[in-house]
Amino acid sequence: MLPGSGLHIDQAPPLSVPFRFFATAPFFLLLCGLVLLQEGGSLLSAPLLPETVALVHLITLGWIATVMFGAMYQMIPVLGGGPVPWVKGSRWVHGMLIVGVLSLVLEVGIGLHRWLLLLASFSLAGAVILFIIPVGLTLFRAHVVHPTLWAMRLAILNLLAVLIMGLIFLGEYAHGFLAIDRHAMIGVHLIWGLFGWVATLMIGVSFHVLPMFYMMPPFPRERAYTILIGLAVTWVLLPTAMLLWDPLPFWAAWLAASPALAALLLYGKIMLELFQQRRRKKWDVTLRLWQVGYLGGSLAVLVMWMWPLFSADRLRYLFAVLFLFGFVSSIIMGMLYRIIPFLTWFHRYSSRAGQPGVPMMEDLTPPSGQWQLRNQWAGLVLFVAAMLSGWDPLLRLAGVSLIVAALLLWYLLYFALRNREATT
Repeated sequence: MLPGSGLHIDQAPPLSVPFRFFATAPFFLLLCGLVLLQEGGSLLSAPLLPETVALVHLITLGWIATVMFGAMYQMIPVLGGGPVPWVKGSRWVHGMLIVGVLSLVLEVGIGLHRWLLLLASFSLAGAVILFIIPVGLTLFRAHVVHPTLWAMRLAILNLLAVLIMGLIFLGEYAHGFLAIDRHAMIGVHLIWGLFGWVATLMIGVSFHVLPMFYMMPPFPRERAYTILIGLAVTWVLLPTAMLLWDPLPFWAAWLAASPALAALLLYGKIMLELFQQRRRKKWDVTLRLWQVGYLGGSLAVLVMWMWPLFSADRLRYLFAVLFLFGFVSSIIMGMLYRIIPFLTWFHRYSSRAGQPGVPMMEDLTPPSGQWQLRNQWAGLVLFVAAMLSGWDPLLRLAGVSLIVAALLLWYLLYFALRNREATT
């Protein structure tokens, strides 16, 4: 156990488990960049264009979910005090996730072969189920009471709901056997996926990770639970309102989203106070990336609240880039630049700490982090400018920034692991 942190580091899985996911995720980010570089503004011609749908899932399932799966395999036993059972099954989760994402993208985006949808359905369902069962057992058996664990529990429940809806969409896309309100169902799918799964997990992880790594005061537990309740209430109210009304009245949308907005405002206020109270005043690259993420998330919420007043598709694209690239990707990168050197140091050198030749954790962090920060700022500005102006070259340049980000993440892994084969 790491003294004073409440973390059971001795329960962590082998280094190969999370790193398998961390090493694969940049590949999907690279593919996203290549698609944007090739297709450019044509992806913005219609919200449900097959190529656009494929790109969104390349980002959410390929890039974001892959990192989050690896991070949860690492964090859950450390926070909960017990190992995830059948951890060797993570290899199957990893392999099926890759096959599922690529099959989905090749069929929906390119129309390569109809049978790829069946392969995508089985692979993605298998990956998520093989992930949820052992992870869920560990989460719900844990005797530790902590808001981060509750956030993870809520997140995987939303992930299961997203999987079920995704399989329904694939079946309907392939066979057209359901008479469904596609726009309302897509809205529910997005709410549970982006807010119920992704945002809840990231906010919950920040409750513990930020105070631990950056010497901040602990996040107030009562406030953390209040934030999670506010988010959960909106997951119920907003999808219900979307299914009851067509079109959804603006007052109903705002009323249903109000609990989540209040929760996010409270979260932002507390985090700002904790940042100011941290004992280590130095601002490093990882903290700056968290700042970029919070800025992107704040702007995304503002844009989302403008939807009931404006029907322009441009706002939806702007929200997508602010949320997925401004908020989620920035924070993921900030976490990876902190977690990868830490895990490498722990698995290789913690048993020999203080002995000659043993490096500090900072020695395992490459100086290229500054370039990642600058690239993230540049990419976010390019994305926002492209959404507002509709100018094709800006979107293609934003794709280049994703390619650069992927290459820098691979260099981070190489730099941390270059000296000696890591313990597996």
